[in-house]
Amino acid sequence: MVRPIEKRTLKSFFWLTLAGAFGGFMIAIPGILIGSRVLADNSLGGFEDLVGALMGMVIGYPIGVVLGILVFSKVYKYRGTIWLAVLGAIIGPLIILGLAEPLNLNVNPDVLLGSYFLVTALLSSAGFHLIKA
Repeated sequence: MVRPIEKRTLKSFFWLTLAGAFGGFMIAIPGILIGSRVLADNSLGGFEDLVGALMGMVIGYPIGVVLGILVFSKVYKYRGTIWLAVLGAIIGPLIILGLAEPLNLNVNPDVLLGSYFLVTALLSSAGFHLIKA
């Protein structure tokens, strides 16, 4: 029997964010594979599978983050607002992809992808953690 999390602490926020990131990767990996297969063998000049893989990751990761947070909240009976988690999962990628050029995040792909994963999970967890439902 799992005891419910009663207090909102930094530790519970950390585990919520980690669960969201793990869920994001669990959905993004099949999204990458499916996206690369969907666009394979089109006439885009050879890069269609790469474009499909990137789109699968960009769409699949935020969905998985929200699902990971939802699973965490059900298992540990952690109350929060799921619609704010969805809002954070939408705003996170928009911020990172929108600010990639002004902040020079696109110079190094590791920084761009790392900040994409981190900011999406953090904003989604912050939204869920913000208000007790």
